[in-house]
Amino acid sequence: MEELNRRMKDRLGEIREEDDQDADAPFGFFCECSDIDCRLRIDIRPRHYEAIHRDSEQFVLVPGHEVPAVERVVDQEDGYLIVRKIA
Repeated sequence: MEELNRRMKDRLGEIREEDDQDADAPFGFFCECSDIDCRLRIDIRPRHYEAIHRDSEQFVLVPGHEVPAVERVVDQEDGYLIVRKIA
């Protein structure tokens, strides 16, 4: 599910750039938690989002949406968490 969300967000970023908007202005990406019904958004700059996802095991979540049994928090930013999946 997280991978599907990431692909959707990538496409949203492309659309945003096509609209000639500031490519580094915060954008409302969907929370990448494991709850398939979650539709909460996280405002994050696209460049930071891309940097986080250079590691394919990292995801961006709304605080409180992490599941300690399958992921661990590696960083906390203003309004969101960065988690890494546990192998």
